[in-house]
Amino acid sequence: MKLGNINIVNDVGAPAVVTLVNVFAKGSTKSIGGMSYADAAVYAMTAGGYLGAWMGWGGPFVKNIAIAAAPLAMEKLYNSFAVEARVSRSSRMSYPAMRVSRYPGPASEGPFEGVRLV
Repeated sequence: MKLGNINIVNDVGAPAVVTLVNVFAKGSTKSIGGMSYADAAVYAMTAGGYLGAWMGWGGPFVKNIAIAAAPLAMEKLYNSFAVEARVSRSSRMSYPAMRVSRYPGPASEGPFEGVRLV
């Protein structure tokens, strides 16, 4: 079914399927291999779609599933690596030699320190 240059099933249906799978998977509290169902579904749709398109299975619909799921999968991968980098950086900063000390000076008072509200 076409509407001008837009093929409704391939161009609109594939992103709709990805959205529906993502919405329903986010509602699940179960996990697969330490990964939530939503994350696993996004990675599976991306990898499976590109693999299926490469193997010639499913035609443009399968390729469009991968194209629609890829941005979210790449964002999730980036966020997981960014969090790991932040955690490793903060663990390095916790060594005693790198701590900032106020010694010998006193800590400064805050602007409203010592004020009593009646």
